[in-house]
Parts: sequence; structure tokens; C-alpha cells
Amino acid sequence: MKMVSRTHAGLQRMRNEDALRIDADAGIAVLADGMGGLMAGSEASQLAVEHVFMALAASTVRNTKQLHDAISRAHQAISEASAVKEMRSQMGSTVVVWVAAQDHWRAAYVGDSRLYHWHQGELRQLSRDHSLAQRMLDSGEVESGVDVEANYGHVLTQGLGLRQPLDPGNCNGALNAPGQRFMLCSDGLSDLVTPNKMASALGLSDLQEAADVLLGYAMDMGGTDNISVVLIEP
Repeated sequence: MKMVSRTHAGLQRMRNEDALRIDADAGIAVLADGMGGLMAGSEASQLAVEHVFMALAASTVRNTKQLHDAISRAHQAISEASAVKEMRSQMGSTVVVWVAAQDHWRAAYVGDSRLYHWHQGELRQLSRDHSLAQRMLDSGEVESGVDVEANYGHVLTQGLGLRQPLDPGNCNGALNAPGQRFMLCSDGLSDLVTPNKMASALGLSDLQEAADVLLGYAMDMGGTDNISVVLIEP
């Protein structure tokens, strides 16, 4: 199994509030995008990644319940850190996690960091954003002429450390398809890079080059947010 990662503050942010950790030998990848004032977003994403990763690495069980339990631990850790700081506005984080489990893979996510699957030139988004925009699209509440993504895409309906109840999304599948690849990314990439460009980059033979190209695409489009990406080739 191969895994590569890239994370960058982008061109308009003073600091990087994304965090990630990968371990190809253990078959674990975690990516988070923090939010909050001052350094709170950075701390939240680091807490998310470390608590999720540690919970998964400490167990040989790789089922959906274990993923959700790991996410719940991270949620609790961020909530406690926010309470200690007596923050007026909560610190929080998204998270997306991918694990290999024998001949299968499993993933879970909270927020708007995403998971994509690429195979034979076809790219599919496997995660569904926990955002007000997605909720409005699902319910058909969209008003004519309103750009839902632009206006409501970054209003999260779920996030680690936030007051809303957690209900992580999850997905899974087989690892027996030769040539398939997975991509975890923060919205600093998915907001700026089109699916066609993502698919083109993921089709490159070298995984390191693919990660560099994806980061370059986001930077070329202005790098308006922190940019993070993890690529996996089982």
C-alpha cells in the first residue's frame, strides 16, 4: 500500500489550520480542517487527528463502530479543550478517516472534508458534506437564483467540538479492484479544483507527482484557504 500527503497554508492565510497523519503500514489515514479564533483551529485539527489516529492504531478492529468511537473521542477532547479556554466561540474541526481492513476499506467523516474514489479514469465523491448547502439541496429548499454552495457551503451542520449532535457519515468497499485510488482532502482543495482536474491528476502514474499536481492546481486558483490532501493506492 502507498500513501502520500501534502498540506499547505495556501496563499491568503497566515497559518495552516489543517492537520493530517498517515501510516501506510497500518493502513490508516486521517485528515482534519480546524476552525476557531486565534490558534484554536490549529489546535482542534491536531486534537482530531491525534485522537482518531491513536484510537485506531491501538486496536486491530476495523469496523464502523470503531471509527465512530474514535471520532467521538476526538469530539470530546476538542470540547474539553474549548471549555478550558472558556472560548466565546467554539473551536471545532472536520475529520475524514480511511482505514484498510483485510480485503476491505472503511471510512467515516464529519463536516465538509471529503473522500473521493478514482478507478479507470472515473472519479466519485464518496462522502456527503455535513453543510447547510447539502441539507438544502437534499430537501429541495433551494430558492431560484441562489448560489447555495457559495452562500451556505461552509455553514457546517456537524463538526467535532461543536454543539450539534454527531452522526458521522460512513462508507466502505472492497480492495480487490486493481489500480483504484482514494483521495482525502480539505475544502481548500475541493472548493478550487474541478472534478475533471482531480481525475486527471489521479490518473498520473506516480502518486507523489499526483499530490504535487493537485496542490499546484489549488494554488493556481488562488490558494484562498489551507490546502491538504492524502492519496492512497491500496
